Amino acid sequence: MCAIKIANVEVYDLKPPPPTESGTKPWRDSWGKTFRQATPMSKFDPPIHRREPGGLVWIKVTAEDGTYGLGSTDTGHVAAILVRECLAPLIIGQEVGAIDLCNDLMWRGTISFGNEGLTARAVAGVDLALWDLWGKLVDQPVYRLAGGPQRREVEVYLTGNDVDWGLELGFRKFKLARPYGVFDGQKGIDGTAELIAKTREQIGPDADLMLDCWMAYDVDYAVKICEALRPYRMRWMEEMLMPHDLSGQRALRQRLPWQTIATGEHWATRWPGIRAIEERLIDLVQADIRWIGGFTEAMKLAQAADAAGLPICLHTGANDLYGQHWTFATANATLIEMIQFSDPGVPLEEAYLGSPYESGQKCYRTTPGTPMPVDGKLGLPPGPGFGIQIPEEWLVLHS
Repeated sequence: MCAIKIANVEVYDLKPPPPTESGTKPWRDSWGKTFRQATPMSKFDPPIHRREPGGLVWIKVTAEDGTYGLGSTDTGHVAAILVRECLAPLIIGQEVGAIDLCNDLMWRGTISFGNEGLTARAVAGVDLALWDLWGKLVDQPVYRLAGGPQRREVEVYLTGNDVDWGLELGFRKFKLARPYGVFDGQKGIDGTAELIAKTREQIGPDADLMLDCWMAYDVDYAVKICEALRPYRMRWMEEMLMPHDLSGQRALRQRLPWQTIATGEHWATRWPGIRAIEERLIDLVQADIRWIGGFTEAMKLAQAADAAGLPICLHTGANDLYGQHWTFATANATLIEMIQFSDPGVPLEEAYLGSPYESGQKCYRTTPGTPMPVDGKLGLPPGPGFGIQIPEEWLVLHS
C-alpha cells in the first residue's frame, strides 16, 4: 500500500442553521451570566473585560484521496493567518500519520517568532485535524491510535456554580469559580470561605470539592485562602498564580506542603509544565488541548508527568471529542473536567454547536454527537477519527 500524503490545509468557519425549536425551558440563567468572577483584570477599577482575537475556527486537512480531518482552535482570524501562511506549507506533501514529523516541522518552523500563545493554538488546530484524518483513513478511533483505551469509563467533575443542577445530573465532584481575588482583601477571603462552606454542606462530606482560582491571587493571598478553606477538605486548589510564575509556585510549595496544588491550563507548549514537574512544584498537571499546542503536545506533557508519578487532567476535556479521546488514551488521566455553561434544567444533550434548540445554544466547544456524562461518568467516545459529526455544508471557507 502506497503512503497517502497531505494534499491541502484550509481554514473554515462553522455556520450551522439557526435553531428551529425553543427546547427545554430552563430553571434560570446559568451561573456564567449571574456570577461575579475574579480574574487578573479585576485589578482595574472599574474592571475591564479581557478580549481574545476572533472565535472558534476549524482546520480541514485533506489527503490525496479526498479524506479529510477536522481540528479546531479558538483564536479566529489570527489562527487562520498562521495556519495558511506558516503551517500549511510545512506539512503539505507529508505522509498522513507522520504526526510527530508534522509537529516537529510546525514547532521548528515558528520558533523565530515564538512558539507560545497564539502560535500554539494554531498548531493545535492543525495537529487535531491530523489525528482525525489518520483515524478516518485507517478506520480507527483516535484513542486506539494513541495507545488506548486505558479504561472503559472515566469519572467526570463538573465546573460551574450551579451545584444544585449538577447534583440533579448525577455529578459527585464539583469545582467552583472564585468570587474574589487578591484585590478584594480580607472581604474576599471571608466571602470565599462562606461560598465553600455552603457548597460543602450542599454536596456532603465525601464529595470532591475544588476551587478554580484562575490566576486571581498572589502568593500571600493564596496562602491565606488555603488556610481559610482547610476545614472544608478541598481536593485541590487550581491555578492560584499567573502561569509564568514558577518562583511563586516554589513559594507556595514551601508554605503549603499539605495543600494539593493544580495548574497548567494556560501553559503553551509542554516546556513550562515539564519544568514544574521536574521541581515537583505541583500535584496535578493540567493542560488545555488547544492552548498547549494540540493532542500530540499534551501527550508529551502527560508522559513527563507519568514518569514523575503525577496525574494529569485536561481543562474542559469532557466538553469535546478531542479531550475525550485524549483522556481515554492517556494512562495517568483518570479524571476529566466538564464545564457547564448551559442553563440549569436544560439537558446536556440539547447543548452543542449547531443545536436545533434555542436552549442549546449556550455550550462550550461541544459538537453534534459528543457523548455526555451520565451520573458523573463517561464511556468510550465514537470513531473513526474523533467521531465528529459536523455536516460538511456547515463549513464555510474562512475569509
